[in-house]
Amino acid sequence: MERSSKSNNIVFDYKSRMKVEDFVISNGIFPIDSIKQIKNGRNSKVYLIKQGKSRWIAKKYHNYPNDNRDRMKTEYDFLTYLSSNNVSHVATPIAYDRDNQICLFSYLSGLVTDDINENLIKKACEFIQHINDFRNQESAKNIPTASEACFTLESHLKCVEERVNQLKGIRNDIPIQNEVSTFVNKKLLKSLNDIKKNIFNKYSQEQLSKSISMESRILSPSDFGFQNMLLNNDSLNFVDFEYAGWDDPAKLICDFGCHPGIPIKDEYLQIFKNSFLSWLVNADDALKRSEELMILYRVKWCCIMLNSFRISSRFPVANTIKQLNAKKLKTQFGKVIKYYNNYLS
Repeated sequence: MERSSKSNNIVFDYKSRMKVEDFVISNGIFPIDSIKQIKNGRNSKVYLIKQGKSRWIAKKYHNYPNDNRDRMKTEYDFLTYLSSNNVSHVATPIAYDRDNQICLFSYLSGLVTDDINENLIKKACEFIQHINDFRNQESAKNIPTASEACFTLESHLKCVEERVNQLKGIRNDIPIQNEVSTFVNKKLLKSLNDIKKNIFNKYSQEQLSKSISMESRILSPSDFGFQNMLLNNDSLNFVDFEYAGWDDPAKLICDFGCHPGIPIKDEYLQIFKNSFLSWLVNADDALKRSEELMILYRVKWCCIMLNSFRISSRFPVANTIKQLNAKKLKTQFGKVIKYYNNYLS
């Protein structure tokens, strides 16, 4: 169910592999022809399981002391909900091991593509509408809010402000950290403050703190973009629901439009936004919010791209930053500067 990545640097983890193998066998898949790790991400390791012509995906999730989100349960439960409503083009959840944080899913074919066209945009629109066709059912009420869900303008602002503040304490151990620290404190923080000032001038405190109605909220994959879609012939398969749940459709629109990996043309983003008008109550308000918040979410994505420079338990890479390839760090920071100059300068 996971995308292939040309840039994956797979570090073999024998202990994790053995746990995955034991888990897979315990769920009746035996003998196993092969187990191949195909992704080594910050949040999970992903394994392709083969038995003859059959394929499965096993996903081992990472936990961090200061991160209370249960990404395994979120993804498994959300896909279980979609499966119960016969939603296609997503993986079917098969089994999970809570103690070892492993899930077993059906396999989805396809590859990530950056060759975006109107037909693919419409398929993405149809998927979002389809997973919300059943949101008034009783079972949908049991789905929690999405990661970093925001239901007021104030909460959107606070969410991004917190991300910027987390970057303000970057150490200055090596030259590239000095550059990043200067960028955060002189440019990114100024952009955030300008955006806040503009919004505060437009809206009263009552408007800022007013929560959107339940009928205006949607079930969101949260991390939704073509980086998490697999093109299989003429169809799209959808993966990664670790942060899914109830959220503001404006946030989904902003994240979809802001992702730096596979940029969305303005005309395609407009098609995506307009698709909500046919099925979502108060869609006009959601579109207006997304237009107001889009530049704020550009700041958020600058922060996400700078996560490698943070010092935290969830970002162990930053804890040993001196050991990292300085060229890679400089390349990553260069991407942030380019993104910032394109959208925020």
